[in-house]
Amino acid sequence: MHQVASYHQALITGASQGLGKAIAEQCARRGMSLILTALPNSGLAQTAIELSHRYGVRSDYMEIDLTEPQAPEMLHRFILSRRLTVSILVNNAGVGYNSRFEDSSLQENERCILLNNLALVKLTHLMLPMLKSQPDGYILNVSSMAAFFPMPFMPVYAPSKAFILNFSLALGEELRATRVSVSALCPNGIRTNEDCVRRIEAGGLAAQWTCMNPEQVAQAAIVGMLRRRAIIIPGVFNQTIFVIGRFAPLPLVYSVISLFWGHFAQRAKAIG
Repeated sequence: MHQVASYHQALITGASQGLGKAIAEQCARRGMSLILTALPNSGLAQTAIELSHRYGVRSDYMEIDLTEPQAPEMLHRFILSRRLTVSILVNNAGVGYNSRFEDSSLQENERCILLNNLALVKLTHLMLPMLKSQPDGYILNVSSMAAFFPMPFMPVYAPSKAFILNFSLALGEELRATRVSVSALCPNGIRTNEDCVRRIEAGGLAAQWTCMNPEQVAQAAIVGMLRRRAIIIPGVFNQTIFVIGRFAPLPLVYSVISLFWGHFAQRAKAIG
């Protein structure tokens, strides 16, 4: 796989930590060059230098908040100014909140939509001509298991992930005759940091069984992407949930999710 994939150059958003960093490492160990972006003061420079030294690959980076006006355009200009060539686009940057809608703030909801949806669409549109010009091109959009279900207590986050899933499937069909494939990654919870681990632990056994480490999800993501899978669901337990959820009556799905995530929100709020 290293010989096949080593000519690729991957642009990865939200790459300073968590899943984005794990995906960057999966790409680097396959010999791919990296273009990393994440928020300022998030440790991005250290991540880029570390991966470059460890795997002997080129690693460019740009610190930027993709929710700011014209941020995707600025990132695109950065890539062109460096004469970099992107053959893999990983739209990983995202944010979400777990609470009642009435308890959320307008700023939280706006940021969720701006980052999860608008920035992803803009960056994909800007990079698509370059991706289509490559011998092989890949788009990996990070959605979520939340995309498949109505999600009380995550009423903006879940629809934002459903948008990513449907956008990916529609775009993949449009690009069927090209050399660019589109994959939607749909993980469940990910143990990205200590705060996340505490919240998962607060969710009880169900949360612990469905959650995975970033490295596990990243490996499944890159393997699935290179195999041009339209939907990637890491973990047998999560794949089982997906299948059961497709056939379960919607009122039952509503009740179970509301019970679980309402309880999860209460406990997570209590610890931090």
